[in-house]
Amino acid sequence: MSSLEKEFLEKIEKHKGVVFKISKMYMDNKDDQNDLYQEIIYQAWKSYGDFQKRSDFSTWLYRTALNTAIVFLRSEKNVVLSGIRILTD
Repeated sequence: MSSLEKEFLEKIEKHKGVVFKISKMYMDNKDDQNDLYQEIIYQAWKSYGDFQKRSDFSTWLYRTALNTAIVFLRSEKNVVLSGIRILTD
């Protein structure tokens, strides 16, 4: 494991409550909460190299988690709506 990975995991462990809170706020179902939690961690890791440390890690993680949750919620709605047949006159 690289030092960057270790640093990231330590910070995530310290601030995982933020990720858990947003997951619970945006998803009702426990499985969906877990999926969103994993997606947030994944997106945070993908963009961690771009984190410029101009803000606290917790602030950056919160913003990343919020943006990921919004995109995730939109994609969930699209999946649900695509299964609905709309009848017109």
